[in-house]
Amino acid sequence: MKKCSILAPAKINLFLDVGPAKSDGYHPICSLMQTVSLYDTITAEKSAEGIVLSCPGTSLPCDERNIAYRAAQAFFRESRINNAGVCIAVQKQIPIASGLAGGSTDAGAVLLLLNHLFENPLPMEVLLHMGSSLGADVPFCMTGGTAICRGRGEIITSLPSLEPIYVVIARGGADVSTGAAYHMLDEAYEDKLPQKPQIWNSLSVDNWGSVWASMYNVFESVILPIHKEAAACKEILSQAGASAAMMSGSGPAVFGLFQNKYAARRAMSELQATGAAAFLCDTCAGPKTL
Repeated sequence: MKKCSILAPAKINLFLDVGPAKSDGYHPICSLMQTVSLYDTITAEKSAEGIVLSCPGTSLPCDERNIAYRAAQAFFRESRINNAGVCIAVQKQIPIASGLAGGSTDAGAVLLLLNHLFENPLPMEVLLHMGSSLGADVPFCMTGGTAICRGRGEIITSLPSLEPIYVVIARGGADVSTGAAYHMLDEAYEDKLPQKPQIWNSLSVDNWGSVWASMYNVFESVILPIHKEAAACKEILSQAGASAAMMSGSGPAVFGLFQNKYAARRAMSELQATGAAAFLCDTCAGPKTL
């Protein structure tokens, strides 16, 4: 049976602003997203029939409750490939429920991988549309690189890649539910979210200096005061010499950007000494087929 694999990268938010909820209950966002070389590895192999998903070493469900499984269902439904099956293994490295799009990047990678495995029955625009129906971050995770994402995250404006930079990611303490984080924003601000309209309307980047000057994440205002581990990790990164440090997404993972690899390694070691999970990676393009 044919078998292939893909590396699914994590994402960080270099800027993340949120508007008041619309009538459908969804908050519009404006975010500058960047993929980084912290990867889940996904392998797929053709089988006689049906979808079999495994996530070794985790307690993740391996049925319809898993977004990667739903991505496989969506692929077969849209491609109309009859009497086909697949065995999918997701080897996790990206921390779960951390604001790093671990589930979304797995789902997007499954769509790309199955399309490759079954000889490309679907064009990229169809795959991206399928991804947006699975989750707001999925389309970006499929294309990767550097991009401004608006709407629910599905309106993507790709940007020229920034120069590579070292990224230290740290994750400690309890999970943060994305839904709960939005609820906290609503409770704290109601319909008066502290938006950054000058960036909301014209966010652009041309170098890391301009990124550092505009880095912002509205979720920090409600998550960091109650998540001491995330706040401590951010402080360690700042004290260790990061050019900038911030929480990613709705957290609790935080990241620091370093121009010096040795300083980045020292920061990672300091974080690991506290018991946090810490990773050294760098900025990268999108998924990589192996």
